[in-house]
Amino acid sequence: MDEIILIGIDGGASKVLVHKVDILINPMRFVALKPFIEVTYNSSEFYKQKFKPIALSRQLKEHKNGQVVQTKTEAAQEQALLESFTKAIRTILGTNVTQNVIIGIGLPGLKTPDAQGISVMVNGPRMPQFLGKLEKLLKEEGYNTLDSVHAIGSDADYCGLGERWGDEGGMRDIASAYYFGVGTGIADAMLLDEKNIPFDSCKSWIAKTWEMMANEEESYENLLSAKGIQTQYGKLVGKSQEELDAAEIYPWQIYERALVGEEAALEIVEKTANAVSELFYHRIHTLALGAPETYLLDKSSTLETEHEHLGKVFDRIVVGQRLGDIWEFKDFVPLLLDPVNVKLGRMIHSSSLPAEIKSKYLTKTNRLRDDLIIHSKLRHAPALGAAVDAYLEWIEQ
Repeated sequence: MDEIILIGIDGGASKVLVHKVDILINPMRFVALKPFIEVTYNSSEFYKQKFKPIALSRQLKEHKNGQVVQTKTEAAQEQALLESFTKAIRTILGTNVTQNVIIGIGLPGLKTPDAQGISVMVNGPRMPQFLGKLEKLLKEEGYNTLDSVHAIGSDADYCGLGERWGDEGGMRDIASAYYFGVGTGIADAMLLDEKNIPFDSCKSWIAKTWEMMANEEESYENLLSAKGIQTQYGKLVGKSQEELDAAEIYPWQIYERALVGEEAALEIVEKTANAVSELFYHRIHTLALGAPETYLLDKSSTLETEHEHLGKVFDRIVVGQRLGDIWEFKDFVPLLLDPVNVKLGRMIHSSSLPAEIKSKYLTKTNRLRDDLIIHSKLRHAPALGAAVDAYLEWIEQ
């Protein structure tokens, strides 16, 4: 569609990723176009390495009251993000742009009521007027055909949209799926009855992974996020996260060490496989029968057993981002894919799930279906999903 330029943006914890998106028809689907431009926030002269977010309790209180009071240090750190976004977009667009420019943006954190900014950010500054400031900067750059960005979206929800509408998406042409993406944090997304269903709209009966405890002492976030895996490994080998970062030891490298028999690495990858199996079983059970007894970080909260999707099954589970890379690498199959498939199959077979539900997940020999869990082919699903959302909103308008 030559009359528009469609751009997807994924604003992460440490960098922003931007790319153009092409729209194909019959059937409609979206393709991320190279180059993918990444700009790290610390490349900005405004970036403060020692920036510390204000207390989360204060952030949540101001968010609840609808009155976010941005501090001077937050405003200064926001400048680094704005400069990084502007630089990345400028690199993608070039000069003398005459087409309408449509941009979709995903960012972590709780959004302001008008979805124009961020009012709670665990690892960064609050930015309650982010979109207005970004659009002003882009207009000053000469991009006068820019359509107003309608909202900042959830990076997790955008993973689901990318997988549903992307040309190689793992959620294409099926009715229901669960997406589990592991990067710095964890992203959950669902497809039910051929519709992307935000977790926020289902929070009465299903929790996001970061809200859940795997047991009374450990959260799934600590067990399964890239940062969590790295932190656990560091405790076993007596190294801080800073030391592991300096040595470039991340989850992929931990799996490589497990391959050669390192005891600490083997312990970590075994815990990871067990936690993935248990989480996936929890999702399957929750969809079919409602939430089993669930440990939540907020001990005052509980999940409802009844919901409108009871009795349904996931046709597919899509594993994405860094864990997806590990899942698909053949050398790591004995460390992650095989043990997850075996344990999850046994959990389903020995569970109280109805036979008709079990039969959708298991083979006739009671093994887990080989095609149930797949890795995502969309490494940058959040940016693609952001573009999809922006385009569908533009068409509707």
